Amino acid sequence: MANLPAGISPCADAVRAAVGDIEDKEIQEIFSLLRDRQKAIMAREGALSSEQAVLKAADDLARQAEHASIIERRNALLNMKARAKAISFVRSNFADRPDLGLESMLVGTNLARQGSRSSIAAEQKGRADAYIGGLLADLDRSDLVGILAKGDSDQDIADALWRIGKEMDTKHLNPQVVEIAQTIQKYQEAARIDANRAGASIGKLDGYITRQSHDSEKIGAAGFDQWARDVLPRLDPSTFDGVSDVGQFLKGVFNGLVSGDHLKAPGDRPANGFKGPANLAKRLSQERVLHFKDGIAWHEYNKLYGTGNLREAVLRGLDMAGQNTALMRRLGTNPEANLNMIVDVLKEDVRKTGDNQALKNFNTEARGKIANRFKEVSGQTRIPGSATQARVAANVRAWQSLSKLGGALLSSFTDLPVAASEFRYQGKSFLGSLGDMAGGLLKGRGSAEQREILASFGVYADSMRGEIMRRFSADDSMGGKMSRGMSLFFRLNGLSWWTDANKASAGLMMAHNLAQNKGRAWGALDVNYRRALSLYDLDEAKWDLLRGMDTRMADGREYMTSDGVASIPDERVTEYLKEQGRPVSEGAIRDVRNGLQQSLRTYVNDRVTYAVLEPDARTRSIMNQGTQPGTIPGDLLRFVTQFKSFPAAYMQKTMGRDLYGRGYTPTGLSERFRGGRDLIAALRNGNGEKLAIAQLILWTTAFGYLSMAAKDSWKMKTPRDPNDPKTWMAAMAQGGGLGIFGDYLFGETSRFGNSALESAAGPALGTAADLANLWSRAKAGDDTAASALRLAQNNTPFLNLFYSRIVLDHLFFFSLQEAMNPGSLRRTEQRIQKENGQTFLIRPSQSYADPLGIAR
Repeated sequence: MANLPAGISPCADAVRAAVGDIEDKEIQEIFSLLRDRQKAIMAREGALSSEQAVLKAADDLARQAEHASIIERRNALLNMKARAKAISFVRSNFADRPDLGLESMLVGTNLARQGSRSSIAAEQKGRADAYIGGLLADLDRSDLVGILAKGDSDQDIADALWRIGKEMDTKHLNPQVVEIAQTIQKYQEAARIDANRAGASIGKLDGYITRQSHDSEKIGAAGFDQWARDVLPRLDPSTFDGVSDVGQFLKGVFNGLVSGDHLKAPGDRPANGFKGPANLAKRLSQERVLHFKDGIAWHEYNKLYGTGNLREAVLRGLDMAGQNTALMRRLGTNPEANLNMIVDVLKEDVRKTGDNQALKNFNTEARGKIANRFKEVSGQTRIPGSATQARVAANVRAWQSLSKLGGALLSSFTDLPVAASEFRYQGKSFLGSLGDMAGGLLKGRGSAEQREILASFGVYADSMRGEIMRRFSADDSMGGKMSRGMSLFFRLNGLSWWTDANKASAGLMMAHNLAQNKGRAWGALDVNYRRALSLYDLDEAKWDLLRGMDTRMADGREYMTSDGVASIPDERVTEYLKEQGRPVSEGAIRDVRNGLQQSLRTYVNDRVTYAVLEPDARTRSIMNQGTQPGTIPGDLLRFVTQFKSFPAAYMQKTMGRDLYGRGYTPTGLSERFRGGRDLIAALRNGNGEKLAIAQLILWTTAFGYLSMAAKDSWKMKTPRDPNDPKTWMAAMAQGGGLGIFGDYLFGETSRFGNSALESAAGPALGTAADLANLWSRAKAGDDTAASALRLAQNNTPFLNLFYSRIVLDHLFFFSLQEAMNPGSLRRTEQRIQKENGQTFLIRPSQSYADPLGIAR
């Protein structure tokens, strides 16, 4: 125990007599906080005597301690409830494989078992997308998205948000700016209330604008003195309540921001909430929050030291709110500690079987796979070890994307058969779904009414969020300017339009299918459709509730929406509760509605990512292996796996769904459940796996050939010979049917035009190897001009857009290449004809334009 100062010792005895046994260190913290609070009160209310200020400070702390005690009891109950539900889920649906039950709960699996896709990760994505999609849909309805996206009105919007938070007059402000601010405030407030219901205790802060970001590089470059001079006059005096030394406080904030400590996750805490006034004091003293005096001051600071504009800050805040709320809803207020308790209970279940091999396998999975899955959903894999290193590495990878993905649209034709295979899994016709998806491309993002329907499920225009990149990379840590550059790039190469249109088509098809089936009882539904719905914890009783909701009409078609859950009569929900043997109350009715809404939203939101393939949390956790950006292992792994997200998602989600999602029973926990044995067993399952896989590979190969032909046409080459078996092997790899492995076996390049080395090591490391080789050749005296030109061409952002590169080649680059390496164009033509049997429609060696006379 710590030695208390002499002046405190008598008071400490009184404290012990009042509250029982308490450590000296906690007593010191209480008195330290009391003194700081007393000084702050005297500074603010100078008429008070020292004794009066002490009494007032003690009263304030007592109220906070009482509040903390209430929170502690509430959190303990929430944590117990979360543990009980998680354990019950695993025991009920995964008694034979509790490790897969835990994985299903965290990130979802493809197994056809009740709730296997109703994961924390799926809820995180669905909830965050619903906040952001709702915000953008509301703004889109009033034609205000462009104003927010442009950024010119950021200061006025920030000022309006601050005034709305202060309940001040906004009549003198631009009405459009005020409407944008009101819409942002609406969704931020909804996110705060949801978080508090899940176990948080977030007060409503007067004048709140949005979550503040801090660029550690800018702050570090400015230095403490300059940063303090910039920030201090912009802060509200309430920032320093309870602070005895402002300079020391700001120095601590500065050090935390420069080091990146403000980004690090808090340490694991006991699962029963925080305890007592001493821990409350510690928490209050460690919460170094900067409160700005008004919206203009916030905006000025954000321009100086933030990482993005107002739009990015708002969307990032809503995204994090959705992730945190979903995590608390499912794992309580201390998720990691709660998960460890759940694992211990399930481990004891396995131990009781007396099967030592099963226990050993469970422990291995818990330490490895389950731990990595949790790191993904908890956000630990997005917290940088070094903020600067993470930013630099992410920007290097973004640079490669801007240089290499110019033709990504031409490689994306196989999205259509992949989507059709998803609808076939849900019981619809493959060819009919293929036609619907193709027809949806003509409709784009749909009508305004249809976009509102999509927003209710969190399926909204990814281009408006700048999220297209996540289809091809698990990386989301790049800076604001680079992120905006990526958004522009994917609009220019057409992938934004393609992805938005396909997602809109898939989401609307699912919502319409729900409405079409509303009149059918659970037993009358297609068996494949029932199986798909059950993955999201929907069953006969819940389906009967959903059948009682109002649907929505848009463009002559009927749709079911997650918002429609509110139209289910209270009497019907009450009957459902009684049938389930559950007590009836307002809270219980609200919980049922929330659960139904969450299941519907998660179903549509998650299955859309199967139809228009993108990596989910499970795919990212496999690729990231629990590592953090800004560390050598983490960044090296992210370099190696760049552009492999699509084939990884294809193998894990599309192939995994058709292999393991049709009733396959995995091998027992006591057996070795790895490798080809599971694959062979799944194919022998007899539930249509062989036909599904064969149909998938057939159609993706056919569309892979279309992609190859399209790219050849843009390069002015004849298509590859369809009578050559090698052509169809390459088409299979292009279509994704063989994933990344097909790149090595049957083709020179991957679906994005990268060499085998780049496919293996990642484009950034491949480029580094090319630079090293070029340097070695230059030192040896070789002529490296032509090689340097090709290297520059392949690594210049925006240069390789598929529609502009061929024009630049014929107008300029072919001339330059021929001048640097005479005869190279003819040799290239001969090599392509020999290897692929292709000729050029317009031969570069004879008909290139040479307006500058470079080749003469």
